Amino acid sequence: MSRPPVLTPTQSVAQRVPAAGDPRAGTGIVSSPVLVTAFRAGVIVALIAAALAALAAQYRIVTDGYVTDDAFISFRYAQNLADGIGPVWNPGERVEGYTNFAWVLLLALGIKFGADPLEASRVLGTIATAGTLVVVPLLAAELRPAWSARWWTIVAGGIGAVALNTATATWTFAGLETTGVMFFVTLGAFLHLREERHAGARPAWSSIAFAAGALVRPDAVVAWGVTALFKARRLHDAHHRRAQLRALAVWAAAFALPFGAYWLWRWNYYGDFYPNTYYLKTGEPFEVANRGWAYAVTFARVYSAWLLAPALVAAWREDARGQRPLLYLLALFGAWWAYVLYAGGDWMPYYRFFVPVLPIFYVAAIHGALDLADAVLGAGRRQVAVFAGIAVAALAAITAITPYDADAAKHPPRSPSAILQGNVDISRHRAIGLWMRANIPADYHIAQIATGIVPYYSRLPTIDMLGVNDRYIAHLDMPLGRVAPGHEKHDGGYVLSRKPEFIWLGLTIEPAPFDSVAAYDSPGYSPWPLWTEVTQNPYVWFLYRPVAVQIDEGWINLLVRRDVSLPWLPADVSRVDFRAKAP
Repeated sequence: MSRPPVLTPTQSVAQRVPAAGDPRAGTGIVSSPVLVTAFRAGVIVALIAAALAALAAQYRIVTDGYVTDDAFISFRYAQNLADGIGPVWNPGERVEGYTNFAWVLLLALGIKFGADPLEASRVLGTIATAGTLVVVPLLAAELRPAWSARWWTIVAGGIGAVALNTATATWTFAGLETTGVMFFVTLGAFLHLREERHAGARPAWSSIAFAAGALVRPDAVVAWGVTALFKARRLHDAHHRRAQLRALAVWAAAFALPFGAYWLWRWNYYGDFYPNTYYLKTGEPFEVANRGWAYAVTFARVYSAWLLAPALVAAWREDARGQRPLLYLLALFGAWWAYVLYAGGDWMPYYRFFVPVLPIFYVAAIHGALDLADAVLGAGRRQVAVFAGIAVAALAAITAITPYDADAAKHPPRSPSAILQGNVDISRHRAIGLWMRANIPADYHIAQIATGIVPYYSRLPTIDMLGVNDRYIAHLDMPLGRVAPGHEKHDGGYVLSRKPEFIWLGLTIEPAPFDSVAAYDSPGYSPWPLWTEVTQNPYVWFLYRPVAVQIDEGWINLLVRRDVSLPWLPADVSRVDFRAKAP
């Protein structure tokens, strides 16, 4: 099936402009091509604006302003970079606990100019999502004639489904780079199809887009690899093989040069070929793949991947000698799905790892439904096919609004975000971090489990007890699959051997003090296996003593090395009151 020619706005309007002498001439019933084009552009702008408003509303209403603690890991790297220390977790320790290099660079630039990194990340996320919504009509125009009824169906359905998708709403504002990758993957896919359709188009722009995406997060390499395979199809043309080979080399170099330079730099700077998080989340292949399978299959069920069934049939009907744009989009989505499965999935809510290919998923699903309906219904009932496409678009939008967990219904008094993995009360964690910064010497080390907001605000040298920012723990060979990805490796003995001045085993401010050894043996209180590993080690109580610090919000329960002496912490004190005194 070859793609119909794309009509320009001028051509599509000129065919309806009344001839001289027509009763409608000069009455204003038919506007000029410029006005019609402006009106159409206005409709697109209105759709995008409404979509962004829907995303913001859903973020506040459905997720209650979800923010992941892990975003503040990137913020700490960005802060250190802006301060001239370098892209490091602790000064003098080169470990790569982030996988969003360009994101960290942009945040560091914002911090340098006085921006709050959380707000800066939300601005960047909004820009990326808006950019993606702009690309959706362009991508649809590579599948259907622009301004046609079927094109409008794909555009409205695609933008609507992305806008109503709870995953898009969450990750536009939650602080991480997810929608940045989504923008560049969608843009790269559009540019590739455009390059394939226009012989005179510059062949390197899609590769540059994928390179930018890979600098935001290396996952975009998957999209580039799929595109490379489709570019290589040109080499079948024996008459122009040499020219096509040169063009392919230029295209590949546009990706390899910037991304390769970055990869060589980070390999030299950090000393590992892969980021630290790769080693943290990998282990026995079967364990990782089994976890990834559960993640990928659940995503397919929750987000109704069966909507792609008509697209599979439509792709099979495409002309094998043509550009096969639908097959390309399906291959890209399928390769991404397989990659996420292989990588073992993720622990954060709303299937974050699949967000970058959601626009491609929706555009392919709606286009496939339209194409199959056209084929089944025949030329005499083409308008019915449009309604079939609209139905699929509506269904895609409806299924995009997905409550994360049925447990929400069991806990009506709780905020919806309270059950989302990784969600934190920023104000409480900020209070902990600021208290630590004000009362613990800047050269003292603290080991802790929650390594996001608290270390960002404390600025203290921090030992990450779960290994995201610790090379030794990340490289441990341990069984995986028992708890959330990235939270499975630990070594309490190693942490104790480093003898940090403070250890904080909590996850937030506690309602009660843990001011004795017996308090740490409380039945049922072991949020991580690491908790037991540390508290049951006899060496810990020889080296540390429990101290409960009371602040206005509650208790910060610490283990303090016995030789630490501070003005506010006498050797014989196990409780300290830092609450603000009433005037």
